[in-house]
Amino acid sequence: MLFPDFRQVSPLFVVLIALSTTSPSRADLVTIQNAGFEDITGQTVSNEFTLGTPVGWSLYDPNGVTSVAGTFTGTLFPNGTDFFNTTAPEGNRVSILFNRGAQGSGAYGYEQTLAATLQANTDYSLSVEVGNIQSGTSESGEFFNLDDFPGYRVELLAGGVVIAQDNNSLIITEGTFATSTVNFSVGAVHAQLGQTLGIRLLNLNVPPTPSGPDLEVDFDNVTLDATGVPEPASLWLMSLGGIGMIVTLRRRRRMQPRSADQHNLIASAKHLDG
Repeated sequence: MLFPDFRQVSPLFVVLIALSTTSPSRADLVTIQNAGFEDITGQTVSNEFTLGTPVGWSLYDPNGVTSVAGTFTGTLFPNGTDFFNTTAPEGNRVSILFNRGAQGSGAYGYEQTLAATLQANTDYSLSVEVGNIQSGTSESGEFFNLDDFPGYRVELLAGGVVIAQDNNSLIITEGTFATSTVNFSVGAVHAQLGQTLGIRLLNLNVPPTPSGPDLEVDFDNVTLDATGVPEPASLWLMSLGGIGMIVTLRRRRRMQPRSADQHNLIASAKHLDG
């Protein structure tokens, strides 16, 4: 393999080439509409709840779960006492997927197609707060038995295809939230490159007991980070530029004329040796 003569190549030129071909290493926050479910425009307000699909999100319901009476989508304003031992992880509201009438009939939830597309040489990190709601009494005086957890799934998609997911990996204490994280690394080649990214938040709707209580999963604070990863060729160029700079600096130091003080110091040393 032939290597360039560092004496003939400007190290600054090499570094500039490397920087021009290297993706940024900082994390960029991908835009998600209504990521904290605070926008309740168009929804029906019922005390601490709102009913309807949250703004910016679409209903994902391939089995028609939400067409059954007693199944609701919307948001909740946790007050830190009823239903949850804390307030919302972000803002004031969390999304809800409540099911009383169609338990065990398939997963359903929310999804959103983003403007961003799947990029090469990029690390993605999807983070979502998942809530296990506890039994409680609403402001209207109605009691909700929510003792069991039906399971959840968080999916990252590209072109409508699931490329990474967290399939109910967390053990969440009742009345609390836990952070679900989905990480996915894309190399130089991937079948879905250039396809629009998407996020899906699902209530798995699995009743722990045959005649279980109401089933609900809550979600909040959805974020997606994208971090560019330098290509191997760019890393090699940057290393090459660094080596070239070291070689050049050493050559310049050797070629610099000696000062009068340096000459006097050398003469004195020779005189002492003689």
